[in-house]
Amino acid sequence: MNMKNAILSLTAILGTLFMYGSQSTASGSVVVDRVVAVVNGEIITMSDLQREEALKKSNGKQEERLLLEDMIDRKLQMNAAKRAGMDVTDKELADAVEDIMKRNSMDSKQFESALAKEGLTLEQYKIELREQMTLSRVYNKYVRSGLAVDEAEVRAFYEKNKKTYTLPEEIRVRQIFFRLPENATPDQSAAVREKALAAFERAKKGEDFIRLVKELSESENAEKGGDLGFMQRDQVIPEIEEAARTLKPGEIAGPIQCAGGFHVIRLEEIRVQVKPFEKVKDEIAKMLYEQKMENTYRTWLQTLRSDSLIENHL
Repeated sequence: MNMKNAILSLTAILGTLFMYGSQSTASGSVVVDRVVAVVNGEIITMSDLQREEALKKSNGKQEERLLLEDMIDRKLQMNAAKRAGMDVTDKELADAVEDIMKRNSMDSKQFESALAKEGLTLEQYKIELREQMTLSRVYNKYVRSGLAVDEAEVRAFYEKNKKTYTLPEEIRVRQIFFRLPENATPDQSAAVREKALAAFERAKKGEDFIRLVKELSESENAEKGGDLGFMQRDQVIPEIEEAARTLKPGEIAGPIQCAGGFHVIRLEEIRVQVKPFEKVKDEIAKMLYEQKMENTYRTWLQTLRSDSLIENHL
């Protein structure tokens, strides 16, 4: 739980929290509140649950039940904090409020005015802030404390899940390129294709492909042997990619017509790369740490529940 975010977000999320009192029917009669849960002798009422629903903007019976379970969990955690003597003192609370005002460049009058716009008094705000601070404190003690992920765990996960870190397949192609004149006539197109076909036949008979590139190709990279370098398949000209799809390294295809001319290609290499461990180890470590926190939190909550008396009347 990020303390800064939890505290700074309170003014935004608590606006509706205290706006729900006793409700009335259309006829004006008061709806009697009822107990929906009891946690170690502490009650949660329907109005408490309705405030939570308003805060979370939820509706429906299933969501209502989940919200109540969450409220029960918070009660259990607050009880654990009280037993461990982890209550937030008045001074700590006052210091936190002072820090929030400083961060928002407000004096006390401006701060109370901002709370009032959200339908809150300073005292109401402090009640919720104290709970947030207490929950953060107890979470750090019973969940985060002592958790760590070492490099051996990260390495083991990486080795077991290399497919997850596999990059898209890449191909490396060389080309002999024959340019079509702009607005080429059918006769011109046929003539250029014949030149490309002749180059293809020479390459198929075993002539050195790089020498043919330097002799015949009209591409800008002819002097570099027509090497297009490694490219992911979806980055290759579609006609070339389609032709290369059926080739094995060292095999030749052509003539292939594209918008600018005809190509004779040789597939040089296919490679599938895996992201290096050093590039992904921090990402893996963070993910494993969060998994450990989640598992520890769930186990701790289960322990709190098994050691507590809980009645759910919803």
